Amino acid sequence: MNTEQSKSPLAEVVVLDLTRMLPGAVLARQLIDLGARVIKVEDPGAGDPMRMVPPLVGGIGVGFAAFYRGAESITLDLRDEGDAGHMRRLASRADVLVESFRPGTLDDWGLGWEEMASENPRLVWCALSSFGTAPEVRDRVAHDLNLCSLAGLLDLVGGRVPGIQLADITSGILASTAILAALFARERDGRGARIEQPLAAGPLPFLTWGWAERAVGGDAVIGTLLGGGCPCYRIYRCGDGNSLSLAALEPKFWTNFVEMVERPELEGAAFSVAEAGKEAAAAVENALALHPREHWLRLAEERGLPMSAVHSTDEARAEPAFVAAGLLEETPLPGGGTLAGVGPSLPDLGNTPERPAPQLGEHTEEVLAEFTV
Repeated sequence: MNTEQSKSPLAEVVVLDLTRMLPGAVLARQLIDLGARVIKVEDPGAGDPMRMVPPLVGGIGVGFAAFYRGAESITLDLRDEGDAGHMRRLASRADVLVESFRPGTLDDWGLGWEEMASENPRLVWCALSSFGTAPEVRDRVAHDLNLCSLAGLLDLVGGRVPGIQLADITSGILASTAILAALFARERDGRGARIEQPLAAGPLPFLTWGWAERAVGGDAVIGTLLGGGCPCYRIYRCGDGNSLSLAALEPKFWTNFVEMVERPELEGAAFSVAEAGKEAAAAVENALALHPREHWLRLAEERGLPMSAVHSTDEARAEPAFVAAGLLEETPLPGGGTLAGVGPSLPDLGNTPERPAPQLGEHTEEVLAEFTV
């Protein structure tokens, strides 16, 4: 552990990561950023399938390289009694264990929560199954797209595949929050905890407003306040063909904006819907069409308005605001070189190690030697 990482909030916290695919990867990166030592336990064959999700660089999928930067990798066949013994010894000295097997699988192998906790009462165990352990759903399997469709989230984005893994990423973040709470509680009472964090919870925070609006007879988010139906909160095209996003929800911002585009008669139309909203939005777009995007962004910055360029992915990677906030950095790659990527999501607390993501089983011998002493 380097000196800087030893100052991190989770310094000396040991995490055993038995998960596969994106939710566990997001969770691991959160804990790594906060200084935890993450030991990824993988199958001896191909390891986490996320390793081979293209594009590959240095023999590793770029997503795996980004999320597991700074982790260690060991290989164990948990169905083998000898390797199961290694797993028990690791768990007896770990702080956190995270897994994404179907409910009951680790119990069948003699590696379940009750057995592990009997050896290590301080262990925080987090299970990432699709729907939890209720008998009706424990055997159901679902990925991000399934969960977003079940929750009605796809309906809110026009019934199309979103292209971003909303359920997986949010599930990983929710799990990290639960683990941090359990570690905090452990400091108070000395006891670990078993956390069941179903992946199905991932899309639900995005639905809170929409479901609430529907419950009182509204039209859900799509097409109304936060769905682009109001003139004050939508995407507009400028005179050079480039687009910008306007989020003038507060009356002071909308008033300032319509003065900027010289259409003060629109002041009362901020939240207009149906035809009135469409007419006001068309008037705004006609005004914005008089000048290129940079002209309007410069004026908006002078006025302190919530207005931004609609970036391409390549433009976003060079966004000065992200750089200034410490949210972008170079990701080290196996075999040398770096890849432009995101920095710690908690920049004031995070300090990701300058080590590339591990090759499959790279640390098996040294970790097992350390934990069998």
